[in-house]
Amino acid sequence: MRAAIYARVSTERQERHQTIDSQLTALRTWAATQGHDLDEAHVFRDDGASGSRLDRPALDALRDAVRDAAVDVIAVLTPDRLARKYAYQVLLLEEVRRAGCEVVFLQHPISDDPNDQLLLQIQGAIAEYERAVLAERFRRGKLQKARDGQFLGGRAPYGYRYVRRQDGVPGHLVIDEIEAGLVRTMYGWLIDEQMTIRQILKRLNAGPWRPRSGRRAWSPSTVQHILADPVYTGTAYTNRYDHVLAKKPRSHGPYAGVATVRRPKPREQWIAIPVPALIDHATAERAQAQLARNARLSFRHNTRHNYLLRCLLTCQHCGLAMFGRTYRARDSQPERRMYVCHGKDCILSARETACPSRYVKAEALEQAVWAHVVRLLRDPAPLRAQFDQYLDAARDDSTQARAADRQLRVRLDRLASADTRLVDAYQAGAIALAELTPRRTAIAEQCRAVEQQQAARRRAEEQRERADHVLTSLTAFAERVGTRLAEASLAEQQAILQLVIERIIVGDDTLEIRHVIPLRPLPPGDLPPATPPSSGMGPDQPPAQLRSDRVPLTPLHSHGLAVDLAHRRAKALRPVEHHQ
Repeated sequence: MRAAIYARVSTERQERHQTIDSQLTALRTWAATQGHDLDEAHVFRDDGASGSRLDRPALDALRDAVRDAAVDVIAVLTPDRLARKYAYQVLLLEEVRRAGCEVVFLQHPISDDPNDQLLLQIQGAIAEYERAVLAERFRRGKLQKARDGQFLGGRAPYGYRYVRRQDGVPGHLVIDEIEAGLVRTMYGWLIDEQMTIRQILKRLNAGPWRPRSGRRAWSPSTVQHILADPVYTGTAYTNRYDHVLAKKPRSHGPYAGVATVRRPKPREQWIAIPVPALIDHATAERAQAQLARNARLSFRHNTRHNYLLRCLLTCQHCGLAMFGRTYRARDSQPERRMYVCHGKDCILSARETACPSRYVKAEALEQAVWAHVVRLLRDPAPLRAQFDQYLDAARDDSTQARAADRQLRVRLDRLASADTRLVDAYQAGAIALAELTPRRTAIAEQCRAVEQQQAARRRAEEQRERADHVLTSLTAFAERVGTRLAEASLAEQQAILQLVIERIIVGDDTLEIRHVIPLRPLPPGDLPPATPPSSGMGPDQPPAQLRSDRVPLTPLHSHGLAVDLAHRRAKALRPVEHHQ
């Protein structure tokens, strides 16, 4: 039989100690003893890969080989080498067995016997427990090292080099004189010349200095971090942050559901670590005072001018956000309010060329968008007509959908019976292995196709149910808000726009408005507070939303600004959870 072997270690230290080689040696010996054919292309190893994740390069290659029916048996040392979580173990084992392949654990053989399956579940739970225990031990060990004065961090701050632990001396930072000279120079620009971050960026990018990454342009965040980090006064801190879930966490990908946002801990929990100082405390205090002064004078904190479409505009050319800017009256020109793309500033956007988009007059753009939203909320007949048409088509198809579901279930049962008959024929010696494998692979592919059709039909049924709710909520929301549109203040207008508009994409002669329809009713007579779109309805009760890709029939013309949405039809609806 064609065999494949898989080995994994979770840390680079284990890789250096060659514990993965011992796994491979035991697996190769087993394959030779059993008389299996082991090709070097079917030796899969993940060095320094965590077993709590499925996105591992060697594991992905192994799953591809199983899918292509390139192997007949897979050998792994123990179940926790395959995955640390029991749910992942079940997923992988089911996937492999469905493809007609066998999995063998050398130290803990598992069969289809109920007792063995129970043992597998217990082993998976123990593996998850061991991972939690190890994580807690590592955390407490790192805190103890920090209390002993050892520097902890993935990379040394700019201006330092990290020296690994050796000869009993703990890991520590030493000064990199070249980088340290530039750090002191940047503090001098900030304090003595009272330069802003933008001016420092311009001088750095025009000079011979390069950031540690080697890129040509310095980023504002890098410069800001250098000028605000307390490490340069001789004290580094660890245990400063907690990691929490984002307000809008990822719905898919390897970091879905993972706490990736840093939140500062109380200062008394910070652990101070002494390091060589590059500047004195007086210089650091003057630098922080200058940064605070620059922040007060920054146009981002301007409260004199307000912009209706703040945080809603995106440039069609470069995809960056647009912000408002007011130009003072000069000579014969009156005061002008414009919306400008962030890509116009090559220094702050770290781009070689400026965005070719044009400045947009704020008055014309705001009047066009507000007039469109007022018409939509006062007479949502076009949206209701689309929903009615969608629901009518969905109801007409419901009977056919139920019949199709029955046909899919019957087809799955037939495929399962065919697979069983093939296995029985192979065991009885009626067919050879060379004939069994491709036929079972074809059956597995057909099963996957049928399951995908079933999943698509389930999603369509859920969409039909949500569409009924959307139609009711849309009418109620329009009636509740429509009576207050005429006398709405600027803050109320901002709140309404941020509630019903997801994004406005501005082109040279076009304006694309992407709407969000609130589903959870607001209290009668109440409008949401004027908050940025990211804050939603508050952390405790975020609004459920349903997004339509486009809204049709709204050509807008105001003061020479052409807004064309006539060809943007509302497509099939899909649910958007409050965290997306």
